[in-house]
Parts: sequence; structure tokens; C-alpha cells
Amino acid sequence: MDSRQHAQLPINPVGDLLRGWRSRRAMSQADLAFEAGISIKHLSYVETGKAAGSRDILLQLAAALGLSLRDRNALLEAGGFARQYGERDLSAPEVADARRAIDLLLRRHEPFPAVVTDRRWNVMQANRAAARLMTMLLGEARMMRPLNHMRMFLAPDELRPFVVDWPDVAAALLARARHEAMAAPLDLALQSTWRELLKLPDMPAPKLGDSETPGPLCEVRLKKGDISIGLIGAVLTLGTPQDVTLQELRVEMFMPADAATETALTALAAQEA
Repeated sequence: MDSRQHAQLPINPVGDLLRGWRSRRAMSQADLAFEAGISIKHLSYVETGKAAGSRDILLQLAAALGLSLRDRNALLEAGGFARQYGERDLSAPEVADARRAIDLLLRRHEPFPAVVTDRRWNVMQANRAAARLMTMLLGEARMMRPLNHMRMFLAPDELRPFVVDWPDVAAALLARARHEAMAAPLDLALQSTWRELLKLPDMPAPKLGDSETPGPLCEVRLKKGDISIGLIGAVLTLGTPQDVTLQELRVEMFMPADAATETALTALAAQEA
């Protein structure tokens, strides 16, 4: 291999990654060393490349930094080690138990909408209530094509015309999307999707600053003709998964914001039955 191909590679990729993650978390070397249970001197040597971190040390540092499983794999690979965590398709037998739990969660949330998204906010699965609501608003033809949770609310040819106070809802969603994108700078696929969202027309500025964390709940009101649906959305994640795909799944569950919405969603379900 031509040695010139290595010219742009980082001299110390592990150190660069650790410093970057420390900076984003506002952690000093002393903070990280304490949390990881190693000496400041050893951490300094690993960051500067004077010492190579062992696999166990890198995993300790990753845990202390609160890295995602995807980023832990990236740190291990930068250190010359194999990945620790798998990234399986949801159809794989190894994730059957998690898939059954998700299916049950979606069914039990009826007649209220719930969807499952991946790390790029692509809708992987939706319960019947979500499908009913989206079909009512967007039509059956739209439901035959892939859905993206963020784009659905932000794009002018999707749900935007039906969202009351759209600028406020869009700003809140963009704040959440930016927070998740900034937390995963090495995830090129996520960064690409984030840039695509920013290119949509008339995007408002996110409401939160760089250091603020979006709240767990988001309220949205959808209106079409005489039908008005108020929803409060909450994002759930799977607890302590050991698979990259499962850790990155998000279950978006929507509760009725008022009694009228509860009645309307229950009536929609009764019409289908």
C-alpha cells in the first residue's frame, strides 16, 4: 500500500477521540480518570500516545464517558481491537425477545399512536393507531412509502400543514435532533440525515442552547377540518441493551393531551373494528 495513503490518518486516534468526548462532556482529565478508576498519569499517556490503552482500559474509559455502544466500538477499533458489541437486524433470532417486548408495548398502547424509530429517526414499526392517524392525515398512498419521524413533522409536504403552532413544534424537534446528532459526531449516517433536515425550507432555529438537554415530553396538536388531535409524546429506550441496534431504537409513544382527543382516537379505532 502506498504510504501516502496514511498521511491524513490521525497520529493518535484514541487520544483524539478521548479528548473530543471529554470536551463535549466538559470533563477534565482528573474527572475522567477518577470516574474510570485509573491514574491521571496513565490517562494522560493514553491521550498523548505515550502508552497504548488496553482493551479493558478503553472499555473503562468508554463507560466513564457514557459512550453509546456504537462509539465504544469505534474507540476499540481506534485502539486496534475488535468490536465488542454486535449490530444485528431486528429480524435476527438473537433479538427475538426484545422484538416481542416491543410488539407487546405497541399493542398495549392502543388506541393511542406509537412508533419505533432507528437512530436516523426512520420509522421501523408503527402500531395500528399510528397507522390510522397518519392515513387519515396523509392518505393511504403516502403510507406505502418509508416514513421518517422527524421529516414527517418538518417537511412541507408531510404533516406540517396539519400541525398547529408548527414553528414552535419544529423548533423543539430540531433541538432534540441536534442534541442527538451532536452526541454522535462519528455516526456519518446520522450526520447526513441531520444535514438533510436542516435543508428543508423555512426551518426555525432550535430553541435550546448547545449545553441544554431536550425535555422528555413534547406536545403537538394536529388539525384537519373539524378533527383536532392533541398529543403528548414521550420517548422510551430499551434498558441496558448489549446490541448496537437495540440501544439505538426509540419508542415514540403518544398520549392524548385532553379528553376530546382520547374520545376521537377511541372512535377512530372503533370505526376500524
